[in-house]
Amino acid sequence: MPQTINIKCPGCEVVLRVTNSKDEPEKRFACPKCGKRIVVPFYKLKPEDGETQLDGKEGSQSTQMCGDDILQSCYLLHEGKQYDLAIGSNTVGRLASTSIADVQIDTDDLFMSREHAVINVRRLPNGSLKIDISNFKNKNTTKVNGLLLEHDDAIVLHDDDTIEMGSTSLSFHTK
Repeated sequence: MPQTINIKCPGCEVVLRVTNSKDEPEKRFACPKCGKRIVVPFYKLKPEDGETQLDGKEGSQSTQMCGDDILQSCYLLHEGKQYDLAIGSNTVGRLASTSIADVQIDTDDLFMSREHAVINVRRLPNGSLKIDISNFKNKNTTKVNGLLLEHDDAIVLHDDDTIEMGSTSLSFHTK
């Protein structure tokens, strides 16, 4: 059965109605008013978890805030600038007019690819986050706490981990 929720855009605070008609774990879209990228996770907690249900009764509507607790639960830090990560898949790369990365780091480091790595952020049913990083299809290196990330590897990230993409050093943080 399709699940419909109302969310509040974290950019302009307009209320948007989002329907999950294909039983997807999340919906990704841009706010039609301000253009802010929004990721809406869809999941149900089991009643025995002791947690409040997000969607109430099956088929009913609920309102979910898409604020800091949903969209900005973890971030990268580079030279004092914070780059928020959304729930879902985040392609991270160097800021460039030709980059299609979700998170574009402002650096002149040509050893950092325009699409360098992918950071997956998943919210588990108990509310905790599982975050991992994998190298994107590029020839430049990625290291986590000094360990080289090989192609097809995925490493779970923890608060205060150091990520090196090319010659650029980033730190990973959770809120």
